[in-house]
Amino acid sequence: MEVFPWWTDEHKKLEKEMAAFVEEVMPRDEETRWRREFPWDIFEKLSKKGYPGAGIPKEYGGLGLGATGACIAAEALNRMPGVGRAFVGNMLGGLRQIIEYGSEEQKKRFLPRIATGEIGAIVITEPFVGTDAASIQTTARRQGDFYVLNGKKRFIVSAGVASRYMVYARTSNNPDEIRNYRHLTAFIVEKGFQGFTVEKINEIMGFENIQNGVLNFNEVAVPAGNRIGEEGEGWRVMTAGLNFERTMICAQTLGWTRELLRNVVPYAQRRVQFGKPTIDLVNNQFKIADLIIQVKIARMMTYYTAYLWDLGRDITLGSNMGKVFICEGAIRTALDAIQVMGG
Repeated sequence: MEVFPWWTDEHKKLEKEMAAFVEEVMPRDEETRWRREFPWDIFEKLSKKGYPGAGIPKEYGGLGLGATGACIAAEALNRMPGVGRAFVGNMLGGLRQIIEYGSEEQKKRFLPRIATGEIGAIVITEPFVGTDAASIQTTARRQGDFYVLNGKKRFIVSAGVASRYMVYARTSNNPDEIRNYRHLTAFIVEKGFQGFTVEKINEIMGFENIQNGVLNFNEVAVPAGNRIGEEGEGWRVMTAGLNFERTMICAQTLGWTRELLRNVVPYAQRRVQFGKPTIDLVNNQFKIADLIIQVKIARMMTYYTAYLWDLGRDITLGSNMGKVFICEGAIRTALDAIQVMGG
């Protein structure tokens, strides 16, 4: 796939390396999906190459390739949906939140761990709270040098296998603070904290080798040093992270869509119906043309948004519009791909 004019030589090198790496490990990924086992060995290889640090500054052990580098890695790895989800989840699990709101001590403590492949997770959704994230019910009360968390989170990617969880909890019920979005606080909860458990693993299509589950917080004592930002700044921390997360999801979904194209065209070239390859049927040609259009536009939206991010511009609109367009397009083109392969 073509590179963009604003990519540096390091970006171009990463794109080639990632493509080769994915070709090498895809057979192993397929094996883990059939066996329904987490692909630890793939993540060990990823970590040795430093790819989880694509979006982390070099002074904290990363590759220093910004949002563009992170998107290049995410797009390539999402030829393997499970591995790609966990990889993206690692960078979503507090990366931008730590960079923008973390103290220098927190950056030095957490960012090198992300760069070397420690698996992370983003933890927002609850049993009765989804898109309305401001209504989070999980609570956190200050108790000396700790915050004590209680509540449940659900549909969490990498539940149980992640070591680091970016968690948002309610620290105030004051109506004025709720009205001004000052009632939430952000924390990094680490695997092994007393009272922090996986309640169940969900059976979800497409998650054959990656866990998705429900987390339970029962009097979980989290050190105040694991609070990201000030108390009451959780909404600002969350939204800062969400803009980056949506850009990464654009790259992730783009990777899935490109994989559709890789599979649909050769299949239609091989399959014969009515005495000719099905790619010669005009209705299939229209669907394949729409798929190519979707990939081209999605790729431009993703990498232009990442480019603006790296320039320090406000990408709130770009990341949100990109996520809507690319995700809805991925569903539409997937349904078209099914029709092409069955037609």
